[in-house]
Amino acid sequence: MRTDDQQTIIGYTRTTGIVLFGVLGGLGFFIGYFLPQIATWALTLPWVPFQGPLKLIHFFQGDWIHIVLAIIGLIAGIVLAFIAKREILILKITDQEIKLEIKEQVQTLLKNEIAAIFPDGKQLVFLGKSGYELARENNDESLKKVEEAFRFHDYPWSGMGDPFKEEYHRWIPDTPDLSPTVNAILQAREKALQEKKEEDIKDFRLELAKLGYIIRDEKTRQFWRPVIKDTSNKED
Repeated sequence: MRTDDQQTIIGYTRTTGIVLFGVLGGLGFFIGYFLPQIATWALTLPWVPFQGPLKLIHFFQGDWIHIVLAIIGLIAGIVLAFIAKREILILKITDQEIKLEIKEQVQTLLKNEIAAIFPDGKQLVFLGKSGYELARENNDESLKKVEEAFRFHDYPWSGMGDPFKEEYHRWIPDTPDLSPTVNAILQAREKALQEKKEEDIKDFRLELAKLGYIIRDEKTRQFWRPVIKDTSNKED
């Protein structure tokens, strides 16, 4: 966490970057440099897969192969660090607004739009005053640091969790209180949860929000609550 005069930054900082790129880059360099020895040892174990590539690495000898593989390992480590960086949620908090940055996308939430901020498992949820979720993102930062930052800037942090938690109902297929459209989306979303398709899970959540329903997950179980009454495709 870094606090400037008017802004607190949580998530990816310069220190995080040094550790992330240093560790992954260094690990890649180390593995690459010693890969010939690792391949030689692995070939003594008949149950180890990828015998073909291991034999190819073992075939080449000399200092040059160590240097080449070390450079390849370093590059691979840096690429992995860039991928990991894109997945880190960055929060830039001021007294007026919050900027959420993840996967090169930026969402701005104004303080006067926010009714509550609370953790839901490993996710941070930003609840609007209308009852809708303004944002829900994975958070890897310490909850203590996150809470301190929001309280420092006087945001409505809810230590008790979701203020609407008593209004959720567990979804079962063909729930009669829901329209066929909503049931169909929840069915598709359950499959996405089982297959861990993160983009589909998020997209289906947004579709349900457009229809007036907020979704909370417990592993592959879905719980729903209405914000507005859904009348689309409702059967008599």
